[in-house]
Amino acid sequence: MNIVILGAYGQLGRDLTSILSADKQLNIIALSREQLNAQLNQHDLNQILLGYNPQILINCIAATHVDNCEVDSALAWQVNSDFVYRLVQFCRLTQSVELIHISTDYVFDGLKNTPYIETDKAQPLNVYGLSKYAAELIISAYLSKFFIFRVAGLFGRFGAQAKGGNFITTMQKLAQEKDQFGVVADQMSNPTSTMAVARCIHFFIAHKVSDYGTYHCVSANACSWYDFACKILELSALDVNKVKKLDYNSYPFKAHRPQNSTLAINKLEQYYVMPTWQESLQEYMKLTAQKELDD
Repeated sequence: MNIVILGAYGQLGRDLTSILSADKQLNIIALSREQLNAQLNQHDLNQILLGYNPQILINCIAATHVDNCEVDSALAWQVNSDFVYRLVQFCRLTQSVELIHISTDYVFDGLKNTPYIETDKAQPLNVYGLSKYAAELIISAYLSKFFIFRVAGLFGRFGAQAKGGNFITTMQKLAQEKDQFGVVADQMSNPTSTMAVARCIHFFIAHKVSDYGTYHCVSANACSWYDFACKILELSALDVNKVKKLDYNSYPFKAHRPQNSTLAINKLEQYYVMPTWQESLQEYMKLTAQKELDD
């Protein structure tokens, strides 16, 4: 089975490539943004992808820096929506390629008091969420063979290129350089490791799951960003007392964010059980420690 991964050298793409490549039943074609980027026209995109004859196409290309998407909305729409439309047209051309697309918890407005389910109404608060939701609409309108996995608060050992790392590395850096710093204590999410998402996607592929549609693919439990930060510092042997609670309503967000973007994973759990964020964080710490030794 030929599987093409787009954005294979990003934070999620690298772990996904590693997990899938370990399965010898799969032939993985890992393409960087230099090899295939979101600016390609339809003809060139079709020609490149047809050359690899994929049965599954996994899209990990996205503009994910939420604040930058507000500043450069044209780029956000080009990468997060227009490019996805061209991928969809390629899938329609072949009439056989299955599309796996990564979306976000930021399609919701955060006003719900309980975790969001897949069928809850999407009401994005920012350009990033809006452009990602538009891609979901495009995929579901034109394709029947697709999986949309909504993820949240991704952290991986390779970091997000656009953000210069991830939330974990940011917290560690702040704790090492500052006497005090604040983290929002009343904004809830499901911090999720890229390894956990990669393993879930591999399960769906290896077990040939054909119950197509949208799934929430996040950690089995939720927390505030403050609680997440405290646990990061605790596991990093850094001073937890440096972290101070900030209020969501007083934080100067450039792009407005949902206050409660926790996602329910009941639908996903029919097929696959995700780890807790604590379990994923502990694994992350072990993997990054090993990576530092290897480097």
